[in-house]
Amino acid sequence: MKRTTLKNAAFFALKTLIFTVVLSISLLYFFPVTYARNFAYSPHGDSAVHNRWVDSVFATMTPDERVGQLFMVEVSSKWGAADKLYKNVEQYVTDYHIGGVLFFYGGPNRQAAITNKLQSISKVPLMIAQDAEWGLGMRLDSTISYPRQLTLGAIENEDLVYKTGLEIARQCRRLGVNIDFAPCVDIYDNPGNSVIVNRSFGSDKQEVARKSLAIMSGMQDGGILTTAKHFPGHGNTVTDSHYDLPIIKGDKQRIDTFELYPFKYLINNGVKGVMVGHLFVEAYDDSISQTPSSISENIISKLLKKNLGFQGLVFTDALAMQGVSRNYPSGELEIKAFKAGVDVFLQPKDFVAAYNGIIAARDSGYISQKEIDIRCKKILLAKKQLGLDNFQPVSTENLYQDLNNDYAQNLQSQIVENSITLIKNRDNLLPLKDLSSKRIAAVSIGKTAEETEFEISLRRFTNLDVFTIEKEAEPASFTTLSDTLKTYDLVIIGFHNCNAYPPRFGFTANSINFAETLAKTTPVVLGIFTNPMGFTKFNPKNDNFAAILVAYDDTPLARRIAGEMIFGELPFKGRLPVRINAKYPHGTGFKTEGFKVY
Repeated sequence: MKRTTLKNAAFFALKTLIFTVVLSISLLYFFPVTYARNFAYSPHGDSAVHNRWVDSVFATMTPDERVGQLFMVEVSSKWGAADKLYKNVEQYVTDYHIGGVLFFYGGPNRQAAITNKLQSISKVPLMIAQDAEWGLGMRLDSTISYPRQLTLGAIENEDLVYKTGLEIARQCRRLGVNIDFAPCVDIYDNPGNSVIVNRSFGSDKQEVARKSLAIMSGMQDGGILTTAKHFPGHGNTVTDSHYDLPIIKGDKQRIDTFELYPFKYLINNGVKGVMVGHLFVEAYDDSISQTPSSISENIISKLLKKNLGFQGLVFTDALAMQGVSRNYPSGELEIKAFKAGVDVFLQPKDFVAAYNGIIAARDSGYISQKEIDIRCKKILLAKKQLGLDNFQPVSTENLYQDLNNDYAQNLQSQIVENSITLIKNRDNLLPLKDLSSKRIAAVSIGKTAEETEFEISLRRFTNLDVFTIEKEAEPASFTTLSDTLKTYDLVIIGFHNCNAYPPRFGFTANSINFAETLAKTTPVVLGIFTNPMGFTKFNPKNDNFAAILVAYDDTPLARRIAGEMIFGELPFKGRLPVRINAKYPHGTGFKTEGFKVY
């Protein structure tokens, strides 16, 4: 009897062990080990030490000072110390005890000096934020701009996206920045969208979610607070919320399964902040009032906090934006945002009026000091988690070198090398080989002052003739050039000086007609150095190109590497992050082998 019992116990232990191993492997399959880190965020504190610091600081603050913690105001390192705008910010720090500042344009050394000054005069350490979606270069000179999120969306190697987030965080911390208002997790599914465009990872919800997690994980591992934006999704609109209130159509099922998908994914994996956009979401609010989501209780308290279980910091988008400020004066606007569930009021149009509005609402009993205190403690806890309880001034010694070190610059090259996408390659034309008997021309459309890095790169591999023409050239000029090019065995066309935005994406009808017409009689390799959605301006019925590559950005680096890929010194690796049309769906991308070119 005893032997049977021991045998059963051993069998049970073995089954338990096998189950545990299988479960662990399954979890690793669904949640990549690269990002399997602890991003848990609790508004009530994640340790007794954190609570002690929060409680001790909170105890020194008056009720009015706790109100000040709910605000972050704009500052720019372009402002001089004597400028009224800068003097106002100093007053907001010393007299109103604001919780933080958001830096806009300027330079790193000037920003470091202002950060140190503001931190030195603040009773409670300040949260220092920056819009650095593609790095500090988004706002500052003398710093690195990484390719935008749409380019990262073309990369299959998500670990490289993670490393990008980690490096952006390192540069932010080096400059004293502890919040990056990124990533954009909006899904770019509307070609007419004029504000999200290349700030999105793409048009596929799962890809957007995974890439957002990768860059968010890198940033948070690097010690900064991130915000998933623009909740509940700014991708399916043609209106820019900086100027008017966008309307998001679709029923709740569509919103829940599509727009909200990447937000849910990041919330479930520990994102510490969410920025709520100025959007009217028809499925959640009354169509007559058109309540913006940034002041909507249905969107913030019910959907984001209750239904999705988000416990981190809720930020408004900038309250000076006309999508919300044109219909609600400062003071009234912040009260509505508070009642809706917002924790941090970002960049109010009139800070003093906004602050006094919250004070008046509290004194009248319309909002409670208890709710203010809860949100103040959430903010203090975030500051503790960011290390602001041990703030050290930003050192300006070797600041430029530290922000632009070799690793940071090499990372740019890795991103471009992994993103450029070959979406068409008839008869495996690329990479080009057997060049000795071929007469090749390169045409630069839109960049006529000099040869671009694209043409210079191509010249490294073979002799070729280079032609340039303006996009706005008359049809006769394009016809003359086309007649000249018909004598060549191959023509490589680069579209330069375009842009990421609809309706034309920087293309002209004459330039498109030239390329399409030439491709009917001459093998043409087409290079698009902009948003791939620009190819929607071409006629699918006239697609006779021998090969098409999308480089996403018109930078010297992208031009050089694209040339190297055409001749095979580097392989094509990218995949389309968006759907151009039925012929070029999301995920399109031919891979090639790179080989040493002597």
